[in-house]
Amino acid sequence: MVNDVSGWFDFGGGREGTRSMDENRWERYGAAAGIAFAVLVLISFFMVPSPPHVDAGFRKIGDYYANHRRAILTSNVIGTFGALAFIWFLGHLRHVLNRAEGGVEALSPIVYGAGIAAIVVGILAAIPATVLAYSAQEEAINSNAGIVRLLWDMNTVMYSLLFLTMGLFAAAAALAMVRKELVGPWLGWVGIGVTALAWTSGTAGFYVTKYSGFWTGFTIVAIVAFVAWVLLASVVMLRRPEVERAAAWEPVFAH
Repeated sequence: MVNDVSGWFDFGGGREGTRSMDENRWERYGAAAGIAFAVLVLISFFMVPSPPHVDAGFRKIGDYYANHRRAILTSNVIGTFGALAFIWFLGHLRHVLNRAEGGVEALSPIVYGAGIAAIVVGILAAIPATVLAYSAQEEAINSNAGIVRLLWDMNTVMYSLLFLTMGLFAAAAALAMVRKELVGPWLGWVGIGVTALAWTSGTAGFYVTKYSGFWTGFTIVAIVAFVAWVLLASVVMLRRPEVERAAAWEPVFAH
């Protein structure tokens, strides 16, 4: 009975050490989820051929989805799993930031909320293209210029909204990094650049109705930059969990 009772007391920091080890392990899981997100999204993005231009005719759009139906559907499934991994990653970020902010929750709810908003918009943005691919063999839809054009334009507008919500997530997370609440200021400054790319691309998407090689390339750069930034942050946190970094050099927490 004495041994059982003594287990409730922390004579040598054993209980605190076990808690730290558990937190270290779960933080690694969270960081690994960010890596999984980046890998799955890149696979999803590059596994399908380049889509038609924004002002392409409905026949060309319909043929694209009919000819690449399986690849597009598979791409969207992989992308959805990437979104699920990102939700886990967001939970990890909220935990880390909440600890760094001492429970004040200055940036942690913004990072978490913006990330969830981006995931919701991203999943909704994939629906028009998924419908076009899923129903590509149905003549009533694939040959209907109005339906094809409506879904195609919805796809463009929704992804513009996605860039705007991605930008808010990047801005909030980057600010937390600059404030030394997460990873490090150097990656925060990179995140500010990623934010500018995302917001510029998202805003342009509402106005560019004719094909532009510049804006097409700009959009691809914005996507890759965002994913690469999340990947880099995840790798850093995986190699050295935030609980270790905080204990080692005591960043300036918000109180």
